[in-house]
Amino acid sequence: MTKRQQDLENSRLGARIREFRKGRGFTMVELASELEVSQPAISQWETGKEPPGRENIKRLAKALGITIATLLGEADAYSANATFGAVQAAGVTSMPVDVPVLGTAVGGSDGDFSFNGQVVDYVRRPPGVMKLRSMYALWVLGDSMSPWNKNGDLIYVTPARPPVGGDHVVIEMVGAAENEPGIAMVKLLVGKTATQLKLRQYNPEKEFSVALSKVKSVHKVLSLRDLLGV
Repeated sequence: MTKRQQDLENSRLGARIREFRKGRGFTMVELASELEVSQPAISQWETGKEPPGRENIKRLAKALGITIATLLGEADAYSANATFGAVQAAGVTSMPVDVPVLGTAVGGSDGDFSFNGQVVDYVRRPPGVMKLRSMYALWVLGDSMSPWNKNGDLIYVTPARPPVGGDHVVIEMVGAAENEPGIAMVKLLVGKTATQLKLRQYNPEKEFSVALSKVKSVHKVLSLRDLLGV
């Protein structure tokens, strides 16, 4: 395996660790305490800068309540599409079909989805967001955000919950002309300065910034934990 391939694998593993940690409701500090490691160690794992060793992989899987295979990406159990498998016990038919799908968002660095107000479909409302009125869904194409989300996955998005660093977000850019919708993209929010948004994609791994003056809106992508209400 080349260094580039290894770096990509580390990044993907880090994304899985972060998603499962957040899904379990752990902060970095809490997970570090559970594993008896330092908080910076958790941060290094999640950013893909330093992968956990074999023993820590075992301990992580146990602490996060998943199998080692799932943590290593050998079992696709955490994508947005897996939400419905997880909630079937609650009765899928009891979930109203009232969440509008506004279109398709492509996870490329430039983005090529525009919010033109067109509703292309409606999908079921998961149990954890039954009372959340301001939300919509998007189909994601492309693989720049794999393994967090893969080509064809459905994501749920809300303007009602302000995103913070570490959240996945849908960023809508200002249109080229007044009243013209701008392009949108799906990324990980790394941070925010007075003038810029710092963003990250996974495949290929890169971080980049966009000027706040060119950003129209930033909406939080709801996590599996949000959708299930756990």
